[in-house]
Amino acid sequence: MPRSPSTADPADTSLRQQVYVSLREALTAGRFAPGQKVTFRYVAGVLGVSLTPVREALRRLVAEGAFEMQPNRSVRLPLMTRAKVLELRDMRMALEGLAAEKAALAASRDQIAAIRRAAREIVAARSRGDGVTDRQKVREFHFAIYAAAGQPTLLRVIEGLWLQTGPYMNLLYPDFVASPRGPAGRLRIIEALQARDAATAGREMQQDIGRALTYVADLADDTGNIAPARPLPARRRRGVAAGADAFELRAT
Repeated sequence: MPRSPSTADPADTSLRQQVYVSLREALTAGRFAPGQKVTFRYVAGVLGVSLTPVREALRRLVAEGAFEMQPNRSVRLPLMTRAKVLELRDMRMALEGLAAEKAALAASRDQIAAIRRAAREIVAARSRGDGVTDRQKVREFHFAIYAAAGQPTLLRVIEGLWLQTGPYMNLLYPDFVASPRGPAGRLRIIEALQARDAATAGREMQQDIGRALTYVADLADDTGNIAPARPLPARRRRGVAAGADAFELRAT
């Protein structure tokens, strides 16, 4: 007899959530490419889990618009248009600017130190050409700020928007990220957080997001479609199959 939800194994439920969190983080860090087909079996193999938690996590992400369901136990990342990027840009600018303003009023000294550390790690990763770490630290920088705002509902909405734009962040490499405006802008955000200057923190965050997503939107062809970019390759570890270290199982 099947178990009812009330009698489900807590460990099994935790594993399902971990798979879901792992895939969300991989999406927002640009580990997948727009239009890429992903099979349930591939994800299960990478994370070292059975198909059941993978199936449930992917179905949740399909419902959130991060994937499109395909036949033969697979999903595909949606393709993007200029109009869609600009819509997401405007939403992200408004909401993430608000989160930065809130963070300027609420961030602790330790939280600001963590934000500053992530900014330094972005610079270090770019100096050695480590694109995978670069993207991960960009995500850490932004979400450390949004978490410091102390607005959980706002944070969840922002995470949902990043699910849709994350795969296109690969298009910022190598040309866009070579600009010195990125490090300078992050420094101004940090200084605004330290000074409790909500207006400047919000404005700088909006400008940072606006520049990046306008750049992506301007890559559209004459029909308004944006060609997908391949995800930056993850570093291979000894004894790990190619592609298997694209993402890892994350605890909630």
